[in-house]
Amino acid sequence: MQHLDLYAKIEPFIGFDEAYENLYQIYLQKLSQYKIDTILDVGCGNGNLLLHLQKKYNSQGIDISNQMVQIAKAKGVDARCISLDKLTEKYDAIVAVADVLNYFNIETLKQFLKDIENRLKTGGVFICDINTLFGFEEVTAGSLTIDKESLFIAIDSEFEDDVLETKITLFEQKGHSFTKEQAHITQYYYEVKEIETISALRLLAVDEVSLFSDIPDKHILIFKKD
Repeated sequence: MQHLDLYAKIEPFIGFDEAYENLYQIYLQKLSQYKIDTILDVGCGNGNLLLHLQKKYNSQGIDISNQMVQIAKAKGVDARCISLDKLTEKYDAIVAVADVLNYFNIETLKQFLKDIENRLKTGGVFICDINTLFGFEEVTAGSLTIDKESLFIAIDSEFEDDVLETKITLFEQKGHSFTKEQAHITQYYYEVKEIETISALRLLAVDEVSLFSDIPDKHILIFKKD
């Protein structure tokens, strides 16, 4: 997945660490309300949430970006480069942090939620977050440039008809010249009701979260497998 590997390269420079740390703390608080031993972090990325999870739970992480997995493993967490549908283990809880669900079109999302259900133990919980409409229209859409001595990053995002199209361009110095890498990312806006309707899991709670603005830009959803 070229776009994920490119994102792994630029992530340290885009300044989201503090906001995501706040989001991790919300997840940890919600997880503490349930009896959990084993937990899976789907789309574990750089492994920062897993660093918290492994202090309390028997935790594992998966990501389809090998570069992200290598970054996570270097921090000492249990991470694998494998897709959810290839797993055979079952877990007391599964989390998908930082709008993982928004990266799927509707058909892929249906299969993803079915795979989540298959990997949960009976009574297990699934916690995830999705972008609100405000989050897409006013927070994510737009342009961002980062100019460092040895690299230049341009991120351009356009939100239209409930779809966010993002183009990432990275110029990176290699010796006396610069290399250019580009990737394209598509995300989809979903209302909470849409996700509840296509999932066999029972929706327990919906909370609004403001990470990048005073207005809620994310919904956190908690599901249970009965």
